[in-house]
Amino acid sequence: MRRIDQATRPHDGAEANNFVLPARMQRLLGREDGEAVRLYRVTFDEGARTHWHIHDQAQLLFGLGGRCVVVDRAGTELTLDPGDVVVIEAGEEHWHGAAPGGGGEHLAINVGSETTWLGPDQPL
Repeated sequence: MRRIDQATRPHDGAEANNFVLPARMQRLLGREDGEAVRLYRVTFDEGARTHWHIHDQAQLLFGLGGRCVVVDRAGTELTLDPGDVVVIEAGEEHWHGAAPGGGGEHLAINVGSETTWLGPDQPL
C-alpha cells in the first residue's frame, strides 16, 4: 500500500499540443508511478477542451465541478456534471472540455496507458 500526496503534483497549464487552452492538468497517477491506470485532474476554463484523441482501453470521466461536455465523432454530446460519470470505450474518437457558458473540472481515469492524440479540428 502507498499514498500519493496530490499536493506534490503540480496543477499546471495543460500541454498546448493536446489542448485548446486555457486548461490545467494535474497528473495524480502517471507513467512514472509504475501503474497501468492513469489518473488526471483536468480543469477547463470557458472555451477550453482537449484535442480529438483515442485511448487503448476505456476512459472514465468523473465530474468534479462546473459542467463539462464530451463529444464523439458521430456528434453525440454528453454533459458531465459534478458526480456524473461518462464511460468512453477503447478506440472511440472523442474530445472533452468545458460546456458552453462556463468552466468545468473532471477526473480522467484511463484504464490503459496509451493515448493517441489526433489534433484539434473544430468541435462539432
